[in-house]
Amino acid sequence: MPVQSKQSLGGVARAENLTAEVKSEIARTAARARWALPEERGILPEASSQGVLPIGDVTIDCYVLKDRRRLIHKRAMARALGLKSDGGNAFMKTLNGKTLGSKIPVELRKKIENHIVFKPLSGDPAHGYEASVLIDLCGALIDAEPDLLPNQKFLAKQAEIIIRAAAKVGIVALIDEATGFIEDKRREEYREIWQQFIREEAKKWEEPEFPDALFEIFYKTYGLKRINPDSTKHPKFFAKLIRKYIYQPLLNSNGAILELLDEKNPVVYANGGRRFKLWQFLTEEIGLPAVRAQIWQVVGIGKGSRNKAQLATRFYESFPEARDPRPEAIRDLFEDA
Repeated sequence: MPVQSKQSLGGVARAENLTAEVKSEIARTAARARWALPEERGILPEASSQGVLPIGDVTIDCYVLKDRRRLIHKRAMARALGLKSDGGNAFMKTLNGKTLGSKIPVELRKKIENHIVFKPLSGDPAHGYEASVLIDLCGALIDAEPDLLPNQKFLAKQAEIIIRAAAKVGIVALIDEATGFIEDKRREEYREIWQQFIREEAKKWEEPEFPDALFEIFYKTYGLKRINPDSTKHPKFFAKLIRKYIYQPLLNSNGAILELLDEKNPVVYANGGRRFKLWQFLTEEIGLPAVRAQIWQVVGIGKGSRNKAQLATRFYESFPEARDPRPEAIRDLFEDA
């Protein structure tokens, strides 16, 4: 047995003297740091794919970041709305106008004012927005149409064109197609590629890997009261929700990644339990960032959902390929609790 240094022995002793509350707070702090977005950690997000998305008579520069967020360039937002100048300043000036500025919802305005600075595949850092911001903005412009000035009416008209184009398959699917991020192939053909998401052995982390914000969404939409907000223990059926909302649609894999994880981490206990957590088999370079991106998309969907049925409806609108066509699976949508 190797001899431990005085420093390591001291560290072990200090850890043993920590209270349960302090240990819990340390674990939560570590989890928050792990789940922070790159820009929150002082790191410039980088694009892994980019392309041009045609909508009507205009083209939109779009990107997929390495953490799987889909972005639209700031100047492309202006161009999509038919503004004469395609610069980001024209975009902000128009939205901050006296008439239109009061029609933009507060939450949407916050997103517009806090653009994402990222690094494209080439060139200088750029400014962009998550793809959903364009759709939300178009909805706001359409709602504001009766109050727009005559020289602003074109904005509502162009917004309707964008909404109709995007509604057919969803803005995320459109960007995936434009960038070549995911091609239309059979799921089995990607199993070899998706192996890079999964490690051979489970990494034994003690800190909780899922952020508390996700569980808060489940508590809210399922109408459950959380007895102890500081506890990391949750109802057992939350595991089914995580499989449905996080692993099944992961990276448009339609369950292929989940199948690989189940192979690595099979059920071994009579109660249906597994030896490890599924996320412990994900690679830090690709697998975990993809899961984190999926989680925050679900959290975003859940924040606007009042109950479990609305959560499921909005989720499948964003991830239609994740829907299980079996009748019993559809019934389970309302019976998880």
